[in-house]
Amino acid sequence: MKKILLFALVLSFVGTTVAQVSQYAPRAWYKTVKKTDKMMTEEPAMVFTGEINPTVANDRGADIVVGETWYDLQSNSTMANRIYAFEDGTIGATWTRGMTPTGYADRGTGYNYYDGSSWGAYPTERIEDEKTGWPSIAPYGANGEIVVAHLAANGLKFSWRETKGEGTWNYFTLAGPAEAPDLLWPRMITSGENNEVIHVIACAGNQVTYQDLTMALLYSRSSDGGQTWDPQNVILDGLGSDYTNGWGGDDYAWAQPMGETLAFVAFGGIADGVLMKSTDGGDNWERTTFYASPDPFFDGNGGDLPQCGGGDGYNAVVIDDEGLVHVAFGRQIHMDDTPGDETWSYYPYSDGLVYWNETMPALDTAMIQADILPEDWTTMNLYQNGNLAAWTQPNGEDTLVGIATYYASLTSMPQLVAFRDGNGNKIIQVFYSAVSVGFDNSENNFRHIWGRFTEGDGMFSAFTDYTGDVFHIFSECVFPSVAQTTPGDKFHILYQTDNMPGNSLQPSDGPSHDPILNNMVYLPVTPLPVDVNETAAQALEISQNYPNPFNGNTYVEVTLNKAANVSVEVTTVTGQKVVMNDYGFKTAGTHNVVIDGSQLTTGIYFYTVTAGQSKVTRKMMVN
Repeated sequence: MKKILLFALVLSFVGTTVAQVSQYAPRAWYKTVKKTDKMMTEEPAMVFTGEINPTVANDRGADIVVGETWYDLQSNSTMANRIYAFEDGTIGATWTRGMTPTGYADRGTGYNYYDGSSWGAYPTERIEDEKTGWPSIAPYGANGEIVVAHLAANGLKFSWRETKGEGTWNYFTLAGPAEAPDLLWPRMITSGENNEVIHVIACAGNQVTYQDLTMALLYSRSSDGGQTWDPQNVILDGLGSDYTNGWGGDDYAWAQPMGETLAFVAFGGIADGVLMKSTDGGDNWERTTFYASPDPFFDGNGGDLPQCGGGDGYNAVVIDDEGLVHVAFGRQIHMDDTPGDETWSYYPYSDGLVYWNETMPALDTAMIQADILPEDWTTMNLYQNGNLAAWTQPNGEDTLVGIATYYASLTSMPQLVAFRDGNGNKIIQVFYSAVSVGFDNSENNFRHIWGRFTEGDGMFSAFTDYTGDVFHIFSECVFPSVAQTTPGDKFHILYQTDNMPGNSLQPSDGPSHDPILNNMVYLPVTPLPVDVNETAAQALEISQNYPNPFNGNTYVEVTLNKAANVSVEVTTVTGQKVVMNDYGFKTAGTHNVVIDGSQLTTGIYFYTVTAGQSKVTRKMMVN
C-alpha cells in the first residue's frame, strides 16, 4: 500500500488557497468568553506597571539538546513512547540514532538520562549490541527501565536494567510466529504494582500476509521478564480479518496505563479507527470504533473511494484518572480513482487535528468533511461538535510556501496528556507538530511544536507555538513524544530538529533533502494552576479579568476580607515571570487592578494575586 501525491490537483488547489491564507481573519478560538458588566468602585485603581522581563518568551520554555542523529525518520506515522518521566523527577529519553549515512550500520537506540539536576553527555553509541530501530521506553521493576526496538530480522530486542540511568543493559528477544518472524515497529508499556508486566504490540513483518491480514497487529504480554509470554503474538478479537485487511507500520499507539486499565488505538486513516481497551490488565479487550470508515476493508484496489475525510495515521491516546480514553489524530483528505492497483492518493495540504473521547459518537467522513484547507473552521462540523483540536494558524500577511513530505496533515503528530489542575479540574493537553505560516526557507514551511488544552468541557484554549521565537526561525521541529506523567508539575517533551523541512528518508523516490545532523531536544513546559485559592480561609477573592481576551488594559477586582500586603505577578504559560508589582499594605474591601497588556505578546498568561498568606492564580489571554 502506498500514498501518492495528487500533483495536478494539489497545484491548482494551492494556487487558490495560498491567496486565501493571507486573507485569514483572526479566528475565534473554540472557547468563547461571555462578557458581563463589571461594577467598579470609586477608589482609584492600582495600576499594574513595571518593567517587562526581556529574557522570557510567552511561547516557549528553555529547550535542551540531549543527543544527535543523522537518521531522521523517527516514525512512519504515530510516535512511540520515547520519553518517560519518573515520579522522583528523573527522566529517560530515547530515539532512533544513526550516525553513518546512508547505510546506518550503527543504527540503534540513542539514550540519555536526567538525574534530577542535569542530563548526561550525548551518547556515542547505541544501547543494543546489534542494529535496531524504533525504540519504545517504559519503567520496569521497582526502579528500573526497559526499551524495546525491532531488529533487522527475527523480531524484537528488549534492553533492560534494574536501576534506571546506570548499570549494564541486559537483553532478551521476542520473535514473531513462524510464518511472520520479523516483528516490526513495536510499541510497549508496562503495568502492575512494580511495572513488572510487559505489554507489546507490533506488526507481523513488512507487507507480510499472516492469518489473512497484511501486516497483522500482534499483541504479547509477559510477567517474568520475557521468559514466557501469555498471550504471545495473538491477533486480538476486533483486529482480525473479519474487521479489516491489515495495518500499516506505526499506525498505532499505547496510552500510559491507569491501574489495570489499558488502551491502545490503531488507525491508518481510511479503514476503521479502532480503540482497544482492557480493564483487567490485558485479559479481556473491548473494541470501540472512533472512526467509522466508508470502506473498512479498503486496500487501494477498488478505485471507487471519492474525495473524503479521514486520518493521516498519526494518532495519540491517553487514559484520564476516571478511566476515560481520549484520542487525537491528524485530519487528511483521501481519494482512490485508480482501480486494480494498491495505491491511493492524499492531499498534502489537508489540515486539522481531530479530537475524540469515549463519551462521543464515532466520527465518519460526513463529520470530518472533504474540505482540504477550510477558510473558516468555525463553519465545520468538527469545530461545532467539539472535535477540532487544532488547525493551521495565520501569521499576518504571510502565506503557505510549500509542504515537505511526512504524509501528514498540516497539523499532526499529536501527543496527549491528562492531568488535574490545582483546583481539581480535568485537563486534556494536546501537543502537536504543525506547518507554521511565516516560517520557511523559501521552498517549504517549517514545522513547530504547538499546544492547546481543554478543561474537560469540550472547548479548547488559545494556541501556543512553543518554538515560535527568534531561536527557531529556521528550525524544523517534528516527531514530538511527550511523557504522560507530569512530575515536577511539568510536561516533558522530546522532539527532533534540524534546519531543513522534511527528512532525508521520505519520500523513497526522492527525499526532501540529503542527510544532515539532527538534534534531539528536551523541552519542559510548566502548566500553572488555574482558579486556585491556596489557603483554606477565604481571605482573598479576585475576579476574572475583564475584558478577556484583551490587547490594551484589562481589569481585576481584588476583595480583601482583612487588611494585607498585596502583590500581583504575571507569568507565561511556561512558568516564566514577566513582571511583578508590590502595592504594599491595603485595607479590607474591594480594590481595582489595571493590567496594561500593550507590551505583552499574543498568548496565554497567568496573573497571581497575593494578599498576606493567601494566593489566587487565574489565566488571561492577550490577543
